[in-house]
Amino acid sequence: MTSRRTPVAAEEPPGNEPPPGSIADTYREVMPLVSFDAAMTKGDDVALTIPLDAIHEVLERGRDDERLQMNLLRNQTAVDWEDRGLEIVYHLYSIPLRQAVTIKSWLPGEGAVVESVADLYAMADWAERECREMFGIEFIGHPDPRNLLLDEDIDIHPLRKSHPLAPIEMEQGVDVEFFTKQYPPPEPAEEEAPADTAAAAAPERKRVEDMTEEEREQRRAEQAERVARARELAAVRRAERLAGAPPAGGPRPEGAAPPPPPAAAPAAAPAAAEAAASSAPVQDDRPPAPPPPELPTIPDAEEDPEGRAAAQAERVRIGRELAAARRAQLRGD
Repeated sequence: MTSRRTPVAAEEPPGNEPPPGSIADTYREVMPLVSFDAAMTKGDDVALTIPLDAIHEVLERGRDDERLQMNLLRNQTAVDWEDRGLEIVYHLYSIPLRQAVTIKSWLPGEGAVVESVADLYAMADWAERECREMFGIEFIGHPDPRNLLLDEDIDIHPLRKSHPLAPIEMEQGVDVEFFTKQYPPPEPAEEEAPADTAAAAAPERKRVEDMTEEEREQRRAEQAERVARARELAAVRRAERLAGAPPAGGPRPEGAAPPPPPAAAPAAAPAAAEAAASSAPVQDDRPPAPPPPELPTIPDAEEDPEGRAAAQAERVRIGRELAAARRAQLRGD
């Protein structure tokens, strides 16, 4: 077990120490027996790297001490540094004092175990479940260590760098139908089957960790090319929609010019969008939304806590009914 007086030092760039009088000095005053390394993050927060067995004590003292009052756990995550192991990270914030700190610690890459802080922060309940399934970190004392995002029978850790990567097909949010029409998938070539079927079998797709550096660079270049084409098509599609085109590749309005070719999209799209915005309004054939109903007033929490809870529940119910009715209206039900 790591000694509390000898924390594992993070490899921070030189000259990155917090200034005198920072929150790192306050932590040293509150917990003089816990040794840690302090550094500034890119977001101008102070990051403290502490021993693994001191995590629960440091977070509890930081929450309860009047000089720190770290009463909000904003985020909890981990980072896979491969040969260096796993780094667990807690982002804390003091609402009364308006100060932030990042607490870090190092874990081994295999068999990573750390004490749960779900008894200190309710947010850690789900955050630790996510870290457990994404990185394989076990949290001692967690009240409900089930998978949060994956099925219960799936025992993989997708955010570990040893997990195989899938190729990037297209940028998120791209019009898939439009992209597929412009770049249809290649048809399989029809060739005569040779006598030796084993020699004719296509080689299996290599995993990233089995590739040479040249093959990885080629894979990255192919993925970057597909992303660039998807972005160009998205820019063309946005300009086309601003000019009044119907959604997803339908017939264009009469007299509308066809979109420019994808290669000219980055230069042509802004000019086309600006001209279209000033000349033609966006067509919207959807039925108008009904006027919002009158919502119940939410009383003060101290004067009428039960009435406040009932009013909030009623607002949620009305909102759900409105959303369901609007979806049915847009579908034409």
